[in-house]
This record gives sequence, C-alpha cells and structure tokens, in this order.
Amino acid sequence: MGETSRLHSLSLRRVRGTFSVLLGVATALCAETASAQQKTFHLDRLEMPGAPDDGVTAHVPLRLLGAVRPDRFEWLVPALRRELLTALLRGLPKDLRRPLVPVPEVVGQVLERLEPRRAPLLEDVTRVLAEVRNIRVPADAWDLTRLPDHLRMRVQIEGTDHEVLAAGRDLEALREQVRPRLRAELATAAAGLERSGLTAWEDGLTLPKTIALPGTGQAVRAYPALVDEGATVGVRVLDTATAQAEAMRAGTRRLLVLRLPSPLRTVGERLGVAAALTLSGGSHLEDARDAAVDALVAEAGGPAWDREAYERLERHVAGRLVAGTTQVAEAMVAVFDAARDVRLALEGLRGAQFREVRADVERQLDRLLPAGFATRAGAARLGDLQRYLRAAQRRLDRLPDGLGADLQKMGVVHELEALAAGRPDVEDGPWLLEELRVSQFAESLGVKGQVSAKRIRRMLS
Repeated sequence: MGETSRLHSLSLRRVRGTFSVLLGVATALCAETASAQQKTFHLDRLEMPGAPDDGVTAHVPLRLLGAVRPDRFEWLVPALRRELLTALLRGLPKDLRRPLVPVPEVVGQVLERLEPRRAPLLEDVTRVLAEVRNIRVPADAWDLTRLPDHLRMRVQIEGTDHEVLAAGRDLEALREQVRPRLRAELATAAAGLERSGLTAWEDGLTLPKTIALPGTGQAVRAYPALVDEGATVGVRVLDTATAQAEAMRAGTRRLLVLRLPSPLRTVGERLGVAAALTLSGGSHLEDARDAAVDALVAEAGGPAWDREAYERLERHVAGRLVAGTTQVAEAMVAVFDAARDVRLALEGLRGAQFREVRADVERQLDRLLPAGFATRAGAARLGDLQRYLRAAQRRLDRLPDGLGADLQKMGVVHELEALAAGRPDVEDGPWLLEELRVSQFAESLGVKGQVSAKRIRRMLS
C-alpha cells in the first residue's frame, strides 16, 4: 500500500512532520463512550523502524488516563490491522499455524468477520478462527509482547501543558509511573478531608465513597477511607476501590476496639482451662476479638460512612462482642488442636523418602496459620481451616502405603499453585487450592463447591 492509500484509509493529515488523526476509533479507546462524555485522543503515525516512537502513538491526557482500557489499544488502527493479524497468526505454535494456510487468505476471512473493540482483540480473533476454520486457539498460545513495536500502540501520557509525563507500550507500567502525579492531584482535590489521630467519629464527618478529579468527567477518581493508625485512626484518600475496602475494614475495626470496653478478660473467664492454655502466649485473644469485630460489622451491613451510621454500628457490635469473641476463640482452639495433630504426624515421618511431602505440609501449616490468622481468614472460614488441617493429617497417616500416588497429586497441586502466584487478582484462588488439596488427599472430609484441577487451571489461565 502506498502513502496515498495509507493516508486515505486513515483519514490522516500531515502535522509537524508526523501523521496525526482525530478518529472515531480513538474515541473507542476510552471506556466512557456516552455521547455526552466522549473522549477523543490525538494519534500520531511515524514510520521509522527502530525508533522508540515507531508506529502509532496515542496522546492521552493524564486526567483521562483512568478511562483508558488496555484491551482497546490492542486493536491498533484499521490501516495496520491486516499486518497485525498476519503477525499474530504467524506467531502461533507450528501445530496451530499449519491449518491456517494460506495466511493471507485466512487473514482476509478473519478481517471480514471481526467486530473491532466489542471484545478484546485476541478473544475476537479466536472466535472468528473457530467459525471460519474450526480451529480453537488456546489463550496461552497468543503472545502480543512478541509483536514488532509498530504493531503495538504506543501511549504518551501528557500533562495539562502537553508536557510528556511517560511514554511506552505497556499501559499498566505507564500508570505506575504517573501514579505519584495523579495521587498529588487527587490529594489537592480532597483537601480538607484527610486527617489523623482520631479516637472517635468526628461531628460532621461524612466520607464520600468516591471523589472525582475535576475536569475528568469521573474518569479519575479517588477513594476516601478510614485507616488504622495503631493507637488512632485517620482518613486517607486511596487509589483504588479495593484498597478502600481493605482500609475501611481495618480502620472501622480499630475505631470500634478503641471505643468499646475490652471483652478479653470476660472471654478468658468463659473459656475452659484447656482452651485458655491453648490460646495463652502471643496475641491470640486479640486476634479472636478482631475477627469477631469484622464478622459483626459485616453482619450489620458493613462499615459506616457517616456519624449516624457509625453510632448504630457501634451499638450493634457492643451488644454482641463478648459472645462473638468467645465463639471465635473456641473455633481457634479447634484449629490449633488440628495443627498439633498434623505436627505430631510429621514427626512420625523420618525417612528421607518423605522429605518432599514433609516440606509441602510444613509450608501449608505456615500458610494457613500466620500471625493473626483468624482475622486474615475471617471468622466464617475457621471451620474450613480446621478441615484443611484434618485433611493434611489424614494424608500423612496414609502416606507410608501410597507415597507414589501422593507425589503425583502433589505435583498437580504445585503446578496450580505456581499459576495462582501469578494471578493475585483471583481473590478466592488460595482457598480453591486448599479445597483441591482436600479433594486430592481426603475427599471424605467434604469439599466445598465444584472443585477440580481442570476447573482451577481454566480459571487461572
């Protein structure tokens, strides 16, 4: 394709020696596409192989960065899409590439059926290949990072005076680079809300669930939260809704603990001598109290965002805290008893042939019982922790007669644990893997949900 036809297909005009364009397709790069809030980005095209800015560059104002969806950039621009698809197909493993010949013909068939930006690029290409060639390409067979630079959108993040704040082809890395600048602008927007050293809910304090940076059309938002400062609480403006939820849980817990009479002495008196001995040392009773507070807050509908709601929440927790803490403490005792039995079983496995299994179960113990495990896991999961430990004990009891089968099952679990380590966004991943361990080593104890290695592998992939 010559330069004239290139210009025609992109509706380009030459500006400052590069190509620039204001396209409807640029609007589609944005998550917010309602007619009243359309965002249009300036695009440059530079044909200079080897140059850092070779290819298409999207100029994204910092204040619109929050509206940008990475999967929309994968589609690039129409004039380069044929070359993009050709490179993607030729980058597939040989066994998948073999039925896709001649490649130019297949690319033409795919282009006719694609629905740009209605779905991620690779997902849509996979759909069309299944339709036109009956080929199902696994998600992990694609690799966008192997594409030449000019077939990957370059993003240039700019300030209000068009100064370049960051540029590159990895949008998430660019977000991290400019996060301090955004955080500073958000802090300015939230001036007067942040505070520190609180021991009670201030009169007139209401926490908005979001704060929008002015001029961004809600595209850049901050998330105020009550935060735990140890001996006090404060209010901070955070970057994400996830960080806000975690901080609100901890901050609300701390404020309630500061405000309410301690239940620990009463709970200690209610527990039997054996239970009290099991929980002696460390801060296990404090852990029980904190887990009970979290459970009672959830029972009441979650953290409060204004003074009136907080006072209702405080009354709800105050009337139930002793009983709730006692219940959690008793569940913790059962967990510690199960852990003791696992350690006794480990001591009985002395042979070198059991070294791998011993190490695996020891890591499992450390993972399930860190400091503050009751609060980390939540009161509702303490019964599950006991079941996981009983499953580990049963595994060890059976081990001398089934070492080979055990090692094979352990290999499957380890493979999935490695996959899960790269997917921290899968919130229940660690718990599903513990359920898988139960299904593999002690299924008769019962498994929650439909759990299998195949299902978990599909979810993590």
